[in-house]
Amino acid sequence: MRKILLTGCLGQIGTELTLHFRKEYGDENVVASNRTKKDFPEVIDGGPFELLDVLDANRLAEICNKYKIDTIVHLAAILSAVGEVKPQHAFNVNLNGLYNVLEVARENDMQVFTPSSIAAFGPSTPPDNTPQDTIQRPNTIYGVTKVAGELLCDYYYT
Repeated sequence: MRKILLTGCLGQIGTELTLHFRKEYGDENVVASNRTKKDFPEVIDGGPFELLDVLDANRLAEICNKYKIDTIVHLAAILSAVGEVKPQHAFNVNLNGLYNVLEVARENDMQVFTPSSIAAFGPSTPPDNTPQDTIQRPNTIYGVTKVAGELLCDYYYT
């Protein structure tokens, strides 16, 4: 049975995905993690929950070892609204956090899933029949970090 760690489990997508994965794989096999503990008892009390700042690679590795994780679903990110006010913080969390996830996964032979975003595109991307390889000129720091994150994942994959 898979042992999954979700980062950013109390975010926009993480709450629903955590609940879905726990139903699919069993509560004990899905470890939810987030930088802060918000009021979402279904996620926090419904299975293993760990406080985790993805910038702390040692803590990330500790959690992965503790639960014998084989797959990391990395959702932790600073989105556009905060990122535009604090671009250096968004860059740090979104790229260095992803780097930490990829390194811990590489060192421990784990799989990683990290989604991109429509924010990775921009006004110069063709809106219709968009090809798989297309122009990516985002106009937010969140989008820029998503493009850079895609390239970082490509680097680790090859």
